[in-house]
Amino acid sequence: MSETAPDLSAKYLVDPYLNWAKAEGVPIVESAMLDLHALETRPWARFGINGAICHVEGRCDFLSAFLFELAPGQSSTPLRHLYEDCFYVLEGSGVSETELSNGARHETHWGPNMVFTTPVNATCRLRADGATRARLLSLNDMRYLMGLYRNEDFLFHNSSPMSARQAKALEATLQADLTRLNGDTSLQLGDSAIGAAYISLAPGAKTQARRQMQGAHLLCTMSEATIMSCVDETSERITTSLRHGCLTGLTGMMFHQQSNRRDEMLGLLKVELGSQASPLFRSRRAAYGDQEVYASGSAILTGI
Repeated sequence: MSETAPDLSAKYLVDPYLNWAKAEGVPIVESAMLDLHALETRPWARFGINGAICHVEGRCDFLSAFLFELAPGQSSTPLRHLYEDCFYVLEGSGVSETELSNGARHETHWGPNMVFTTPVNATCRLRADGATRARLLSLNDMRYLMGLYRNEDFLFHNSSPMSARQAKALEATLQADLTRLNGDTSLQLGDSAIGAAYISLAPGAKTQARRQMQGAHLLCTMSEATIMSCVDETSERITTSLRHGCLTGLTGMMFHQQSNRRDEMLGLLKVELGSQASPLFRSRRAAYGDQEVYASGSAILTGI
């Protein structure tokens, strides 16, 4: 019996998200750490404002990071999308103008060191209302959904009404001012499946070294941070330094510890897929206190 010859014309190991990103025509920057204040942005036709796509090493396979820049008084193109997002305001001030599936309108005002989200599949427009530029970071699950559905029109031109989800988002609140938070806080924005947590460290303090499961994005929002990462207690330890506006990735299945070596409070924003409202993974359920699931991600290194 003869063997069938392989089809050499077939494509394998295709990454729909990366192909989509390359076709968007904006800078794609990749590094272990990115200073979001300094990155170059270029016109992004889809959004009608300048932007860049940010890929930090060690990032998870679920979240994307988009950097947006608006000139004073500039507005983005009204856009609807199925992916969920978590915005952090690096610079400037403005408003998110949203039209829900039922025709109702909602405004979310934002300024420096605020986080906010938009209701899923609502039409949203960003508008800068200050005298200086506005820079915003969007951490979203576009990467995961594009890989899952492989259909741009489904994600950006889906007319399916999502009134129930949007109503829950408004009930859960769409924004938080990080400057008003005391201590570590889990941010439950918009009933989203994207988990955001604010980490606050006093001078000289450090967190426990915890194993990160699926990977996460970590952004410095105040002062300067030192991140120690390692595979286990005997492996080489990697150190990363962050200042305000610097983004890095917490690699999955590694231990990570955050330290504050300055004489002022340190603020960090940690974002990953899986929230308290919608954990998605067993490890995320365990992180939010579910004792009925096993998750090795709860492992802690002591004596570090």
